[in-house]
Amino acid sequence: MITFETNFSPGNCNLIALDLGYSKDKATCGIMHDGIDEPIVLTFGDAIMNVKECINRKKVCILVIEAVLSTFHNPNGNPDIRGDFERGRGWYYGPGVVTLAAALRFLKILRHEISKDARVTISEAFLSFKKERTNHSNDAKIIYDQFWETQPEKIREGTEPILEFISGVPSVRVFNE
Repeated sequence: MITFETNFSPGNCNLIALDLGYSKDKATCGIMHDGIDEPIVLTFGDAIMNVKECINRKKVCILVIEAVLSTFHNPNGNPDIRGDFERGRGWYYGPGVVTLAAALRFLKILRHEISKDARVTISEAFLSFKKERTNHSNDAKIIYDQFWETQPEKIREGTEPILEFISGVPSVRVFNE
């Protein structure tokens, strides 16, 4: 099994951008990574296998997932936003909850599927407040193209990763169309 890291520096890393969807039978996951010219759209299960194969081939990767990878609870124990970037679009309701469920399942399965010598760093993409509905492949491409130029957001102290095998709190980057 592998632990997902959260600290990285620009350099010789392979980038995988994943717009994570969660559907029984529809292709709702957009993927763009080094080695392909155009993003692809796959079902949830096929996306796990595609990302696994990419990681096992490249060994050192940054996996950027458009899904909730951390949570914050206020002193009363209630869910709350993780930073100003989330105002009006909290992780704990609406589409955020679906991406949280999808990310939990995706990372739990992926952890057991990838090679033990792989080094995977994860980061959260936040692509929201879009003017109109966009497709999953376009979203993956936006994240892939803008990742290195997009600075991480300030996250509230006390924010925690969604799974115990994530080492640290993943950075959150907000992407625009």
